[in-house]
Amino acid sequence: MALGDVTTYPDGSTKSIVLLASVTATNSPPSGAAAGLAISDISNLFNFMPSEAGLLLYSTAGSGTMTCTARLWGYHPIGDGMWFPLGTGSASTKGTINAASTLDETAADKLRHLEPLALLGVAGSRLYLEITAIGGTSTAVTAEIVVRRSYPQ
Repeated sequence: MALGDVTTYPDGSTKSIVLLASVTATNSPPSGAAAGLAISDISNLFNFMPSEAGLLLYSTAGSGTMTCTARLWGYHPIGDGMWFPLGTGSASTKGTINAASTLDETAADKLRHLEPLALLGVAGSRLYLEITAIGGTSTAVTAEIVVRRSYPQ
């Protein structure tokens, strides 16, 4: 999987788009106006901007006691453009998913997390997921934005 890859679920009403693919180490906070995923790619899945979505994060490899901490950013083109951590919290934890707590294994050698996302249409023009900590042996994580079309539209 690669950034921007789309999966259509068997129900035909649910799709996901890759935000981060098999990352095995921490990455830096976003910089520049081209980092991450264009929010328009999400709206193009159904030709509308969903009011809600999910951030699905899961391990694709690894062993040992796997952990991960991630922070979600949105890019606003206001002024000369700025990245903002999305969500609540103090300056050091703002934007950290899972209520600023480390994601731990949900089963042996498996990280699984689904976080609700709201207001994607006002998050700016891009999304970026920063991995601030990752633990375990050869741990790799992937993240997708999942959208289910609600009817009627």
